[in-house]
Amino acid sequence: MAEAAAWVDWSARPDASKAEAAAFERWMGESEAHRRAFADLAALWRSDALGEAAADLAVASSRRGERVLPWRYIIPAAVTAAAAALVVLYAPWMDYRTLETGRAQSGETVLADGSTVRLSGGARLVVRQSPMGRSATLDRGEAFFDVRHDGRPFTVAAGEGQVQVMGTAFNIDRLSSGRTEVALYRGAVRVRGRSRDTVDLAPGERVIVDRGRLSRGAPLRAARPDWLDGWFDAQDASLSQLAEEVDRFSDKPVEVDPEVRRMRISGRFQVAEPRAVLALIEVAYGVRVVEESDRIRIER
Repeated sequence: MAEAAAWVDWSARPDASKAEAAAFERWMGESEAHRRAFADLAALWRSDALGEAAADLAVASSRRGERVLPWRYIIPAAVTAAAAALVVLYAPWMDYRTLETGRAQSGETVLADGSTVRLSGGARLVVRQSPMGRSATLDRGEAFFDVRHDGRPFTVAAGEGQVQVMGTAFNIDRLSSGRTEVALYRGAVRVRGRSRDTVDLAPGERVIVDRGRLSRGAPLRAARPDWLDGWFDAQDASLSQLAEEVDRFSDKPVEVDPEVRRMRISGRFQVAEPRAVLALIEVAYGVRVVEESDRIRIER
């Protein structure tokens, strides 16, 4: 409770540093007890309950001719009365969890702030939301965000790129090669690379983050990401990228031999049907697809 009180006092200061903000996020993420203590005291600090409780006790004591109770006796009673009711108001500001999907699975989650996130198969997203701000880290896979505007900034880190957004709908595809694609469908986002360069996107635009460098991709053709409907639109993509998209829908890992990883692929593929796609590329691109007990391999 003492640590929570110190952080509540810190959160009211206008000169908070990035290092202090990072320390606060670490402290909040350490345990549920920390988050509950902060929510209780923050709710009390921002309410009129403490002052009203003190005023009521002071008036009652004066009328009886008694000595006014000192603050150290008033605060515990006020905390008990106010926190029980007001912590509910802070619940929508708190969301600390890790979202994961298994192979060939996808999942949609509503965050505490009302934003929704849909993950592709084999994805992992770490969510951190507090009264100070909202952030997430996409460790792997693909995620479509529909972010609700509530005045707090929302940032998503993915590899060597970072997306800054207020309220919008966008998609992030993080590939195992280290390349990340960000596509905007509504609103506005700013994408930052390793060199701190930024690109502002308008709806229908796409940016690619590769080794920390930013470049604009081909314009979007649809009103929502293809993968939500089980498709992948390959525009001069590598065979390894197509295989990774198929892998997210496959019950077995899909691997590509180094000799054919960079083969260029174009077309529209129904990746939700992995074996149909593999049979198609086997005929169209002259590769061989070998299915083993524990994996599927694409080779020359």
